Amino acid sequence: MKTLVYLMTVVVWLGGCASSIPRGIAEPPEKPVSAADVQKQPDAFVGLPVRWGGKILEVSNSEKHTDVLVLGRELKKKGEPVIDGRVDARFIARFPGFVEPGVLPEDKRLTVRGKITGVEVRKVGEYPYSYPVVNVEESHLWPDPRPVDDYRYYYGPYYGWGPYYRYPWWGYPYWW
Repeated sequence: MKTLVYLMTVVVWLGGCASSIPRGIAEPPEKPVSAADVQKQPDAFVGLPVRWGGKILEVSNSEKHTDVLVLGRELKKKGEPVIDGRVDARFIARFPGFVEPGVLPEDKRLTVRGKITGVEVRKVGEYPYSYPVVNVEESHLWPDPRPVDDYRYYYGPYYGWGPYYRYPWWGYPYWW
């Protein structure tokens, strides 16, 4: 019986360590390539695997694929885009088939892993912009970060002192 209890404890403990991040997203590629490098020399990087991420700007569907325009940001160790991190370059994450735009809402953070297929020129306002294109093999949509709670409970200068404060979990100087 004790063996079963120990085994269940280990299973629950290991299950708590499991991550929902896909392995391809959590592990960086052997040769890191930035989107800005691909913009400068697109033919030199075609076919190389990349892991890029950033903030979703726009989702557009066509007959054969879905293009997600992403403002590239630097990534943390496990592939999560840094919210206020250094901007790399914009890129297109190309998903095969139809992807519901509601699944990839604007202003959310996305990390993709795939291979570079080239560069497409599209306009940003009136400016022609070269977007590196990545055929997506794996992707991960990151949840919004939790807001920082700056509220701290204030304890007065005399909190915890005196004859009635022997037990700090009561919190009152009188009994009731």
